[in-house]
Amino acid sequence: MTVPLNVIFLRDIDHGGSADQLTTTATALAQFVSAAKTSVDIAIYDFRLSDPTAADPVVQAIRSAAAGEVNVRIGYDAGKPAKADFATFSMWEADPAPVGTAEWVNDHFSDTTVQTLAVVGGHQLMHSKYIIRDSGTDAACVWTGSTNFTDAAWTRQENNIITVADQQMAGAYHDDFEQLWAGGRIAGTAEDSEGTDTVGGGSLGWDFCPGDGEAVNAALAQRITDATRRLIVASMVLTSPEVLAALGDAVDRGVPLSGIYDGGQMNPIVRRWNNNRHDADLAATWEKVSQHLVAKHSAPYSATGPHDFMHLKVLVSDDVLTTGSFNFSRNAEKNAENQIHLTDPDTVSAYVDYLNTVIEAYR
Repeated sequence: MTVPLNVIFLRDIDHGGSADQLTTTATALAQFVSAAKTSVDIAIYDFRLSDPTAADPVVQAIRSAAAGEVNVRIGYDAGKPAKADFATFSMWEADPAPVGTAEWVNDHFSDTTVQTLAVVGGHQLMHSKYIIRDSGTDAACVWTGSTNFTDAAWTRQENNIITVADQQMAGAYHDDFEQLWAGGRIAGTAEDSEGTDTVGGGSLGWDFCPGDGEAVNAALAQRITDATRRLIVASMVLTSPEVLAALGDAVDRGVPLSGIYDGGQMNPIVRRWNNNRHDADLAATWEKVSQHLVAKHSAPYSATGPHDFMHLKVLVSDDVLTTGSFNFSRNAEKNAENQIHLTDPDTVSAYVDYLNTVIEAYR
């Protein structure tokens, strides 16, 4: 029987992560795909596995599923410019990622019945990282979280994966995927895509960008505003004015706040704020909020790595967990993104323990 909720937590192997994360994550992904009976739909921002111990089981699982008459589709981001550099991603307030996904996917699946599609976004990104398995059946399940399919994502970054066995949520994710697939572009997708259900021991909700981008960002800020007992935030960048304002107000109200961000990505943004009088309020709020957070000082971005970013996109607000692909940024609401929130006590507790461990590792 499929477990309704299951989580996988990844840490930088140079900062407390398990040395076998590459193989265990590859095995988990391969097993998730291999369990499919009817369909596997993959929406992925960055898919480039070079280490054979990770690439081989994942590729084999996808190829075998397609060969076994499972309908397999892979939609990936086509928005990264050929000469993308740190400045490009910093201006987008987006996850740095080299080009190469299209080549990798085509190299490994072009000789199979696996269908592939580059989803166009212009200056926006197809930034989701999810898999829908067997949508429309009793066995429907979604794999989501912050984690790309790369060696670095599975070894040098803080990331989370959560699988949710819920038919309604899987149907919503399938609808989002179908819109991306049908148009081959981000624009015009995910309008009025919010939904709710119950799973495990609590409530479950989901939503997508760009169609509901403003609503996703507003709901995130509202969860912060509603918190009275604790706030734990882990986001690569924190640039959403609404989210920052809500965090600043929470600090003023005395709500305990802790968290972590990626200094390598956030610090250049803060420097821009400090040099632009129009961003003075953002800079001041960041100064207040960041005193309660720790930074992971990742390596400056380059195409060849090491790509050791603090890559989580997680909020715990009282007893509500929010996670997905959505960075807490001004730009994210215009990307193709997905976000879930839930209140299952065991899952929330597991995330709290994990986040506290990660925060302490960089304090």
